[in-house]
Amino acid sequence: MYDYLIVTHLPAFYKVNLYNEISKKLKIFVVFIANETLEKRSSDFSNINDANFENLVLNNESFQNRNKLASLYNLYKIVSRLKYRKVIVSGWDLPEFWLVAFCSPNVSNCLALESTIIESDISGVKGLTKKLFLSKVTTVFASGNLHTKLLEALNYKGKTIITRGVGIINKPSYATVEKSYQKRFLYIGRLSKEKNTEELIKVFNGLPNHKLNVVGDGIEKKNLELIAKDNIAFHGSVANSEIKNLFKENDLLILPSLSEPWGLVVEEALYFGLPVIVTKNCGSSELVVDKVTGFIVDVSLKDLDKVISSISEYSYIEMCKNINTFSIKEKDIDQVNVYFLGDDGDNAI
Repeated sequence: MYDYLIVTHLPAFYKVNLYNEISKKLKIFVVFIANETLEKRSSDFSNINDANFENLVLNNESFQNRNKLASLYNLYKIVSRLKYRKVIVSGWDLPEFWLVAFCSPNVSNCLALESTIIESDISGVKGLTKKLFLSKVTTVFASGNLHTKLLEALNYKGKTIITRGVGIINKPSYATVEKSYQKRFLYIGRLSKEKNTEELIKVFNGLPNHKLNVVGDGIEKKNLELIAKDNIAFHGSVANSEIKNLFKENDLLILPSLSEPWGLVVEEALYFGLPVIVTKNCGSSELVVDKVTGFIVDVSLKDLDKVISSISEYSYIEMCKNINTFSIKEKDIDQVNVYFLGDDGDNAI
């Protein structure tokens, strides 16, 4: 008997890290819909080889190119065969998640909610569809505040537990060095419309004495390169194993997204001691204390140039000191522990 059957999209490194920690105390079986995706920030974003728990990958094709009927059939066979106390699905956006939620009537259905009120449609048919799915869910593991607001808007009456994360970042050791502000800013992520990178480029075009390093790839890359001035450099995708060097060589991270269900890179920046500038529409903005460990700005970025220009050597050093009082490791311990709670919220499974 498994404590949890977990059905999720991909063996992304941060999910594998999370499930590895859960499996130290609970017996889990994880079904990954696919092993790879066409949309990823680096070649080592997914790695099933690091999994220390029982698992199965449904599709050898990429997530986007999978045969959905075959995927559903194979998943149904697994759900019918395994014995488990609870099931966790990682969303309501896939037919595979619906199958599991409606084919597990005798167990507690749990939802790992990474969607927020910002990007989710709660009206009309789409809103009714989400409410129907939630009617089959007894417990929601919500990533943060923007996620619980979505549940409130959908009038969800079941149990909600906030995890303060979507997984666990890699935490390589690194040598701490004395900080100095050299006006070097870092963006890591896809280059696409919802990431608001064009507006970010425009802001830095007006700040010639500040350097912006853009790490990532996407459909907007050529357009961004055409409009970017000399103080902006594009570096393409970088492997996760090399990411600590990026944080070492820059002073602040910027995540300018129009919407961002979480934003794992914010956690990574804080772990490596970098202050963060993030828009209020990013789920992980709640990890940033405005004007203390970074800045929370409007998605219009209308005041971003003023925020950046206001940073002095002194204020930068103070933000770095403040970050040292915040522990990503402790946050992640709390994130793992919520999965050990029983239905009453107190007793372990």
